[in-house]
Amino acid sequence: MKISKWTKVLAISTVVLLMVGLSVSCGGGGDDKKSANSPEEYAQAVCETLAGRISELDALMNGTTGFDDPSQLKDAIDKAEPAIKEMAKDLDKINPPSDVKDWHNNMVATMNQTADLFGKLGDILNKPLDQVMAEMENLSPELENMQEPFAGLSDLPQEYQDAFENDSKCQELDILSE
Repeated sequence: MKISKWTKVLAISTVVLLMVGLSVSCGGGGDDKKSANSPEEYAQAVCETLAGRISELDALMNGTTGFDDPSQLKDAIDKAEPAIKEMAKDLDKINPPSDVKDWHNNMVATMNQTADLFGKLGDILNKPLDQVMAEMENLSPELENMQEPFAGLSDLPQEYQDAFENDSKCQELDILSE
């Protein structure tokens, strides 16, 4: 059975959307930095930020399992990129405890890198099919090396892992499980 090039592009791009999917449950928040002085305050701040826009991302990601039309995929990617950037901005407004500052900064940087990849992917999808295929191949190493923003929870000290696990808002989100 022969698979069309657009089918391959759609499949690859859909996988990217799904990889980020729930991990990019866009956060909300104010303009000021929110200090978190304990593991519990930090987990609560992160999960409240994520919950601030989760319905927006859910609506965006609804139906991503079956893009039949490249324009639907392009539209979803174009909407996801700014949502991811806003999520990163909102997470950056959290002032984490010093012992998890590097982890937090890495999480924000990963969100920004993810948004950049979505931007590149959206730009690629504006091109003719042959160029799309070539550029998707060039983008593949970046996509394969993309980290999930919350995949490294096990890198946190145990008291932070416990705080994320025990926070009711984090439990509702169910995005921090490994």
